[in-house]
Amino acid sequence: MFGFKRAHMFAPFLAYIFYDLLKLRRKVVLKNLSIAFPELGIEARENLARECYLSSAKTFIEIMALPSMKYEDIESYFDKSCLDMVTNAFNKGNGVVLMTAHFGNWEVAALGFSRKLGIPFSTIAQPQRNNFVTHWMERERTKWGNKVYKTGHAAMTLYKALKNGEIIAVVADQRGAEDGLRVPFFGIMSAVNEGTAALALKTQAPIIFCIMIRQPDNSYKMETREISFDDLPESKEGKIAEISRRHTAILEEYIRNYPEMWFWMHNRWKY
Repeated sequence: MFGFKRAHMFAPFLAYIFYDLLKLRRKVVLKNLSIAFPELGIEARENLARECYLSSAKTFIEIMALPSMKYEDIESYFDKSCLDMVTNAFNKGNGVVLMTAHFGNWEVAALGFSRKLGIPFSTIAQPQRNNFVTHWMERERTKWGNKVYKTGHAAMTLYKALKNGEIIAVVADQRGAEDGLRVPFFGIMSAVNEGTAALALKTQAPIIFCIMIRQPDNSYKMETREISFDDLPESKEGKIAEISRRHTAILEEYIRNYPEMWFWMHNRWKY
């Protein structure tokens, strides 16, 4: 098995297979990029798409290399400011909602950040089509103490975790229901999942946005921002919508700054 730090040597070849040979979701990626960056010409969008596939290939290979990953490989990815923000929020006793995205490497983020904090996270994971892959991913995700629950009763599971004062980690960047809440995202009123904001309001758990930024040497740096609950509308629905808008605005800011690091293969603007 190749080592975690050496895994990236295979990424250009894998990106070439996915983009040029298999054309894996290439139409979706190019469509999404044309929506998000209409000012870019065709050639510029294709070049950006190639960068996205290279970044995704690196992430995929890193995930495959998780069994060989040592804590010492990633300990430096999480600095004191991130630790202090989450620790201070956790000490309030209402639990903490960590919201991240399919950006950089979210799997390494959950593993390493919880280990660095010394506090296990509770997460929800959808089973894969292949049972072997599902069990393999669950083993890797839980090897340092995190708890992974299957989808089905996700809202109640996460609610109980927050009521117990735990930290929950949610990947919250995919589209919501067609008839659900919509907020601005790249200038388009886009469907979002409102459940996480609703849980945070119900439990008074602070929400912290976490993102992993890949560095030129293929290491990572985590950045965190607490989502303010100040100056929210009076109604419950208004509060949920405004929290979702604030979260989505932060997500968009990071995607605009590092567009190649987001997972554009998801059909985010299907409706």
